[in-house]
Amino acid sequence: MKIKNILAILSLGMVSCVGLEQYPTTSYTDETFWTIEDNVRTALYLGYNQCWHQDYYFANNLLSDDVYGSRHSTNETSIVTGMANTSNGRFSDEWDKCYQELRTIHTALDAQDRMNIDETFKTRMLAELRLMRAFTYLRLVTWFGDVPFFTTNPTLPESRVVKVTPAATIKEFIHSELAEVAEILPKNTDIPESENGRYTRGTAVALNARAYLYDNDFENCAIWCDKLINSTEYGTYALEQDYKKLFHDQSCCYGPESIMTIEFATLGGIDNIVRSWNNFNAFVPQSIGNKGVTTQSPTQELVDTYRKLDGSVADDTDYEKRDKRFEATIAYNNCTVDIPEAKTLSLAGSEGTGKGTYQVFTKASDESQTSDKQHRFDSYNGTQDRTATGYYTLKNYNADMVDSKGNTYKSLMEIRYADVLLMFAEAQNEVDATPSDAVYDAVNRVRGRVGMPTYAYGSKSQSEMREIIRHERRVEFAGEGLYYNDIRRWMTAELVMNAVIQDYAGTDIAVRAFDPDRDYWWPVPADQILLN
Repeated sequence: MKIKNILAILSLGMVSCVGLEQYPTTSYTDETFWTIEDNVRTALYLGYNQCWHQDYYFANNLLSDDVYGSRHSTNETSIVTGMANTSNGRFSDEWDKCYQELRTIHTALDAQDRMNIDETFKTRMLAELRLMRAFTYLRLVTWFGDVPFFTTNPTLPESRVVKVTPAATIKEFIHSELAEVAEILPKNTDIPESENGRYTRGTAVALNARAYLYDNDFENCAIWCDKLINSTEYGTYALEQDYKKLFHDQSCCYGPESIMTIEFATLGGIDNIVRSWNNFNAFVPQSIGNKGVTTQSPTQELVDTYRKLDGSVADDTDYEKRDKRFEATIAYNNCTVDIPEAKTLSLAGSEGTGKGTYQVFTKASDESQTSDKQHRFDSYNGTQDRTATGYYTLKNYNADMVDSKGNTYKSLMEIRYADVLLMFAEAQNEVDATPSDAVYDAVNRVRGRVGMPTYAYGSKSQSEMREIIRHERRVEFAGEGLYYNDIRRWMTAELVMNAVIQDYAGTDIAVRAFDPDRDYWWPVPADQILLN
């Protein structure tokens, strides 16, 4: 969605003179604001802006055993080490942002009768807002379970007696809303380029499938996935053939694999980014980040998950002939990374100083042997500023879209077609006593895209296929914030999270802790209990 301007505040308050029902003519009122289509569009874009935030997209990785939170002060690190209490900032921020988004959505939905605007735009806009609401409630019930539930903004007296609604009731609402808006929104093939990023029929269908999957309703999950796999009624989708290009080429964020994105904005390329996220601190090696601060270090456990191209377990340290998803996701010792042209760097690049590609050395012994070692800051040095595991994250790094401060306007894909295929495979495998050909087809399409061996029909049992699919989800979506919710719904979190984290030299650096009686659900934040 090419947003030219996003307003963060909507002035919706009523203004009147004492004793007179006369509206001012020099400013908007609640009666006049919604009669202007640009104002309604602003409300819609504010909803998009608040709906899903890149900080959580990335921070969710810190909650799993895929990534080590190098900065020990983060809220996620407190959660994953068992040190969090009900005052933890992630709990309260997640809660607050969801209800702020619901407030924005309901403010617009409550005013729909006053919207004297083009009916086609109005109908589509209301459907988009309803999809946002369903997505926001899905976040709430996924993290907290039973939560307060509204379909309109509560009055002040109502807000003083807030109670929680059972999650099952809210989930029924989510499914109903998504089913309805899937019949209203346009297909992905019917929107112009200028509307890239806006929600479509396929977004509603895929999100409904995810909602069913998160509730272990496998039969309905498979049904909703099938709507995108074996039909074009709700859109036309396919896998991008080049996995690395999928995350390093902006055009792929609007290609046939993309279903739902988080959008950012520019008014003229890297010279005028108006809404962005920063990847120097968290993702690319520190030399390019100019001595930045690393918040995420991929674990050796994740690295070991990537097999060799022949399907065998990898135990090499040169990382050659690995699953192609590995090199698109993780920066490792002796790999190369593109240097941003927007940043003047004194690094020795392949095309001269500060140009071309840059060779990464995460091992101090290798880094110390380089001729330009005074400009390298990649290897672990005992501080929290660099990777502690010997790895950095590369997925979603695009050097051509990075400004001098590390800000980028590259879109992020929240749902893509590979997720639909693997959701279908998992759900259908649970429905059938023996994996069907359709399950093999879905898994093999994802594996075949990256050159991994495919499985012959009938060669696996249901339990074997279950483990295969879980493995595929982990390596396919590493760095995309999905794995933590996967291990929660698989009920395997206490098995994989209670472990010691080691650095690249095999030294213990941290201990994860997951209490199944406490951590499968997040607590209602302490400040919310005090308010009530």
